[in-house]
Amino acid sequence: MLQEIQNDLQVDNVEIKGMKQLYFILWTIGEKFPPQKTLSNHELPRHENYLKQAYREGRLLMAALFENGSGVITLMEAETEYEIHKFVRNNPEVMDKRIQARIKPCKPVHWKSFN
Repeated sequence: MLQEIQNDLQVDNVEIKGMKQLYFILWTIGEKFPPQKTLSNHELPRHENYLKQAYREGRLLMAALFENGSGVITLMEAETEYEIHKFVRNNPEVMDKRIQARIKPCKPVHWKSFN
């Protein structure tokens, strides 16, 4: 029976990957961030380019800057928790301790239609 289904769907040569997990990342000012500055009035081009690359690769779903410049939130997809921690650790501004990050796994909410 399984073989019949595979033949019908033509999935013989398709690699089926695991489900991706969503992660909420809160990026905030680190210990070596310039004093008297915020994330809205201090340029971090390496961080920005790092996030843009993740967006181009389809891993970054959205990003938003807090109005007061105290943080940035991102919503990302990753195959594993190790992958998302590696992504954060490899951010050049995290490596230089200019910013820090907190990672929280999350699940999408599927709202019911109340028409």
